[in-house]
Amino acid sequence: MAVEALAQKVFRARIERLQGDLASRGADGAVLFSPQAIAWLTGYFTLPTERPLALLVPRAGDPYAFVPGVEWDAASRVPTIGEVWRYFEYPGPAPPLSYLARRLKGLGLKRLIADAPGWGRRYGYEGPQLSELLPGTVVEIDPALVEGSWQVKFPEEIELLRVSAEWADRAHRLLQEAIRPGERELSLSIQVSAQASQEFLAAMGEGYGGFLRGGTPVSAGIISGARSALPHAMSRERTLQAGDVLISGVGVEVFGYSVELERTLILGKPTPEQTRFFSAMQRAQEAGLSACGPGVPLREVDRRVRGVLLAEGLGRYLRHHTGHHLGWEGHEPPYIDAFAQGEMRPGQVFSIEPGVYVPGLGGFRHSDTVLITEDGAEVLTRYPRDLRSLTVEA
Repeated sequence: MAVEALAQKVFRARIERLQGDLASRGADGAVLFSPQAIAWLTGYFTLPTERPLALLVPRAGDPYAFVPGVEWDAASRVPTIGEVWRYFEYPGPAPPLSYLARRLKGLGLKRLIADAPGWGRRYGYEGPQLSELLPGTVVEIDPALVEGSWQVKFPEEIELLRVSAEWADRAHRLLQEAIRPGERELSLSIQVSAQASQEFLAAMGEGYGGFLRGGTPVSAGIISGARSALPHAMSRERTLQAGDVLISGVGVEVFGYSVELERTLILGKPTPEQTRFFSAMQRAQEAGLSACGPGVPLREVDRRVRGVLLAEGLGRYLRHHTGHHLGWEGHEPPYIDAFAQGEMRPGQVFSIEPGVYVPGLGGFRHSDTVLITEDGAEVLTRYPRDLRSLTVEA
């Protein structure tokens, strides 16, 4: 099942959409410093370091890339980029952004919108902000300049997320089948990630890739025992034991897009206490999933989820909101939160992941990826959620 990267027409449509926004806002161009935004807009994936890079999108015409020498050849091969400006290296005789400012002045741009004031502090980089180097130019900062556009997925993006979801389900099956007492948490995660990645790459074919440097396209991991009560715990080389609560997490990168799939598993026969917390969490997630749909306030979805858990007297075990937008970045706004503004819209993709975290016992969290449609919602990740299916024989 080979899957192709997004076609060039998709990137050009995104660029034209941004140019339309610039025209409506009276701006001459946009300057993007975010590598994630540059990749989404043009298909140019790069490895961000201390060396600044940027993309200029004029109100009309092809974008210009501003890159260090190490990126010049790669950027020059990107079809959506019209011209590549380069400087040799950082540090150098002058701040790199001074060369960018000189280029911008040469184009006579008077009003720009940038997604950040400058390159920031990556790897210890130090340098002036863009506005300091362009005293005669208005530089408006809008962090959501491009970010807001990927909050509603194009049909082509949704298809890549469907592929990610299908493989996430497959990888999770491999993970669950490998769990048994005596296995070690970190070793098992690495083993399954490698196996699932090999199967995935064989199916994707030779053209897959271009957005990662090494690493596995499929990541499948677990946190076990009492440490699963830490929502963002890191894996350790801990030996799995009968009676453990485990929280799994699986992601599959399909040309930069990935769903989120997490499950709570019990290694051995569940205790009454484990059953109680698992069941409450599952009911809360079902309430959240059933609440999703176009026009539904984000805070209403969170309210319904919390309502289930608070009615069970579990308020002291809550640690986070119900979910977040996702697909291109791991976490994207908007968030499903008690104080969230706005409503769900068709084309948006959210995680629904309520959690109950009991110190000394474990954590209980499922996460599923949900696509908002014109007339409802579709759960893209379809791995079983019930306790019987997620009980692993010890």
